[in-house]
Amino acid sequence: MHTRFLLACVTIAGFLPIAARAHHGLDFLLVQTAHLPTKGSGYAVARSDRISEHHDELEFEPALLFGVTDWMTVELHGHYEKERGESSNYESVAPALHFRLTPRGQAFSFGLSAEYEIAHHSEDEDVSEVAAIFGYEASRWVATGNLLYEKPSGFSGELGYAAGFRHSVGQKHSVGVELLGSFESDGSSEMMVGYYGEFSERFSFNAGVGAGIDEGPDRAARLAFIWQIK
Repeated sequence: MHTRFLLACVTIAGFLPIAARAHHGLDFLLVQTAHLPTKGSGYAVARSDRISEHHDELEFEPALLFGVTDWMTVELHGHYEKERGESSNYESVAPALHFRLTPRGQAFSFGLSAEYEIAHHSEDEDVSEVAAIFGYEASRWVATGNLLYEKPSGFSGELGYAAGFRHSVGQKHSVGVELLGSFESDGSSEMMVGYYGEFSERFSFNAGVGAGIDEGPDRAARLAFIWQIK
């Protein structure tokens, strides 16, 4: 079952133009929001990215999220990579906690997220990541921003940012723009345009294409399949 799941992600990503990595979040591809599952509900998410920089690479991130309370969600996701002409490689597993600190239904939202990425290979570093999440939504649009901090074990940390905006173009369809970058002088940034669709009460699909700014990837494509499992 595990192998079939990865092969399905590879097959789907192979039909995309050359691309980049998707990050956590159900409402956007690169940016997190403070929208969390309600207590007792959860999601299964299959993310797949294809990036073109110095070489072509596929990246896969299967994830499970479960609402422990209405304000806290636990997540577990894995990272796989596949360079052209090589077999897929298991990179890491990452448990995470997500918190919503403002009431549900409020237009302005604030949340926090923390994860610890455990490297599979001994020569790679474990990575700690935290994010402060700000959001605002009106009847037909959602805007969100993240302040990010990432620290590999044994190295100094790096501050970054992410921002996104999406606008409804129909009852179940939205389009938007996302940006992910670093505050460091030698960091990279990426800009992406995205499509976000709800095809049933339990299934959503997000897809985006973009390119790097400064030292970012030459071209990028990302997609995510999202199933509500309870």
